[in-house]
Amino acid sequence: MFFTERNYRDDYPYTDLACERRRADTSIDGVDYKKEKGIVGIWERIKITSKEGSRSIGRPIGIYDTLGLDRMDMMDNESIDDAQDEIARELCYMCDVMDIVPEKVLVVGLGNPALTPDAVGSETARVVKPTMHIKDFDSELFDGLECSQIAVMTPGVNATSGMDAGISVKGVCEMLEPDVILAVDALASRSTERLGTTVQVSNTGIIPGSGIGNGRIAISRQTMGVPVISIGIPTVIDSRMFWLDAQGESVSRGIARGAGDAMFVSPKEINEIVRVGAKIVGGGINQAFGLFDC
Repeated sequence: MFFTERNYRDDYPYTDLACERRRADTSIDGVDYKKEKGIVGIWERIKITSKEGSRSIGRPIGIYDTLGLDRMDMMDNESIDDAQDEIARELCYMCDVMDIVPEKVLVVGLGNPALTPDAVGSETARVVKPTMHIKDFDSELFDGLECSQIAVMTPGVNATSGMDAGISVKGVCEMLEPDVILAVDALASRSTERLGTTVQVSNTGIIPGSGIGNGRIAISRQTMGVPVISIGIPTVIDSRMFWLDAQGESVSRGIARGAGDAMFVSPKEINEIVRVGAKIVGGGINQAFGLFDC
């Protein structure tokens, strides 16, 4: 089962981050949690191992690893390079855990490229270097590159294409038969501190639009017939969080109704956040599977 805003029964503002749901860092049956320091930033690693844990966190059984960084719009080049290294290592780790040999990789940049807070996926797709066409053109040259065959697509949103992104991705998968899909998207958070500072990597897939209550066809192993690794950066927050924060920690969860209708907002530096976030994720994908620094 996938949990989307459309089926969400809690009045508390929605979050796509597993580490923000039900205090995953506390003792919960069926949920393993640990923190570890990376070359840059801190990893929060969550593994949901049972149906009970899945119900508690509100996420499917699987792995949810979250890298906490400095604000992306303020990171220097060295920190960006280190963050790319972290993402590359994480993607390789996910492939190992999922028993994937990534000879063919399909990178899917989700979201609306015309709306900056939703453009993380499409901007990342611009950074990733496709290589599948090189093998078709010159297989000997491709073999010398020692990289995966990478194809990149940006399916857009149904308001501009007339169909769900999942339909487009499914069709491409049937033609290309990739070994893994890397789905990149913008996420929603409950914390202003996580906006533009966090990268979540999961092996359970993603539902485009679920963060703003507009869930569509899931992009997952179950729907695509291919393993899916999702990568997301939180760029928006439910405005009700500001009202809740103003009431203090003792406010009950149900009182969120008093904040009125939800509105999703993003930082004023969102253009630079998306640019750097795409560079981190896209660079990590290139380093793990493709052409890096060439």
